[in-house]
Amino acid sequence: MALFSLLSQINSSNTNWGVRARLIRFYKQPSFTNKDELGSLEMVLHDEVGDRIHATLRAPLYERIGKDLTEGKLYIFRNFIVVDKVSTFRTTHHRHKINLLRKSVIIEFQDENFPSFMYNFTEFEQLAPQNQPDARYLIDVIGRVVSYQMPFEGAATRRMEFRIQDSENRQLSCTLWAEYINDLLPYLENSNDDEPVIVAIQFARIHQFRVLSINDTGDYKMVTSSNYDIYDDLANGKAKFRTLAYLNDHQDDGTYWVDATIVDIQTPRDCWYLACKKCAKRMVEVEEVPQICEFCGFENPMKIFRYKLDVMIVDSTGSAVFLLWNKACASLIGQTAAEMKESHGDCSNAIPKVIEDAVLDKRVLFEVRGSSFKTLKGSANYTVSRLAYDDEIMELYTRIYTGNEDTTTDEHGNMVSTATVQKIWTPTKTNLKRGKRSVLLKWIRSQTMEFKSMMRMLKQSAVRQMMHQ
Repeated sequence: MALFSLLSQINSSNTNWGVRARLIRFYKQPSFTNKDELGSLEMVLHDEVGDRIHATLRAPLYERIGKDLTEGKLYIFRNFIVVDKVSTFRTTHHRHKINLLRKSVIIEFQDENFPSFMYNFTEFEQLAPQNQPDARYLIDVIGRVVSYQMPFEGAATRRMEFRIQDSENRQLSCTLWAEYINDLLPYLENSNDDEPVIVAIQFARIHQFRVLSINDTGDYKMVTSSNYDIYDDLANGKAKFRTLAYLNDHQDDGTYWVDATIVDIQTPRDCWYLACKKCAKRMVEVEEVPQICEFCGFENPMKIFRYKLDVMIVDSTGSAVFLLWNKACASLIGQTAAEMKESHGDCSNAIPKVIEDAVLDKRVLFEVRGSSFKTLKGSANYTVSRLAYDDEIMELYTRIYTGNEDTTTDEHGNMVSTATVQKIWTPTKTNLKRGKRSVLLKWIRSQTMEFKSMMRMLKQSAVRQMMHQ
């Protein structure tokens, strides 16, 4: 494999890719559960031929490898996974995105010959109804502001309407939301009539044809079973094994086993919690005992702690996020949640290293129900009902289901043996954040020739119009 690959060459067949890219744009995505906390750092990159890709860095990794990133600079990215994009709105046309993990490396480098494609402007004509623009993709546009309305102050929202015009006198209606209004309005209010206001908009959403919108933009009960029951199911051929690709594509009501490896912990913190003994719901920890559960009214005579972990798993066909409840976690970690609480206090800031060491890179047999599938924040989520990883069960599984050969599945998802398939633990579908869209209003500061050329044409067009008025 080459030392570095182009973005068009990377796919889910490897986890050791290395790419050189320019950071076009990054923005902080709020936590799904608390908008005041960081959930992830979202990035858009381009390589030396101009191809773009989206990348995600989760909050727990931000301080280690993300806090010094700067837009416009060049970086080497190594040891990441490549997954399918499943979001409603997309910053690039690349079919994949990059997910950075704990083992990922980001290194800044210098190269005067590396091109800079900070913008990818869309012609206004391409947004005409007859051209059927794809509203899934966020776009860049540039134009001269020809009219605007003062902001509308609603009860919950603040928005502003304005129109921009290109060098061919075609116009585009735009809507600004929330804080982005403060980026534009001062320029408009203080502009000179003799000097046109030209604006470049990056990653705007096509709300309607020729209209842009610039936005801010159940618990499952754990089913447990002894290792004897699992061994019996395997020995009698009752266990149905499927690949992650099959689960993600079908999502039926069947109960299936998956042979996969845990590669990352998706839960940023709070991997255990104070729980009601009766309903297992989370309770706010207080000093008083007994404590009454606000959900079921049960009077808890003592404090009980339970695990809850989201882990990313991969097999040779794809990836998913599996939810592990208390007993599954305790089995993997080797300690109860109460014991972890006693030895580590709380885990409100980070996952304890002892949990990472016990869980990461572990090959496990997971039992899940297809009906437990959820789409949460763009990730495929399944609740694990049982798991097994001890040597005796893994040996039995290998002997009966794989025949000591590599395995794959047929078109119906049934496992079949083959000696020619290389086992590479790679994901293809997971974890694309939803929520606020990335938008950046930038004024004319770019050094790219395309930007300067378009700005010059727009100014000339504006001057000609003013001379004829």
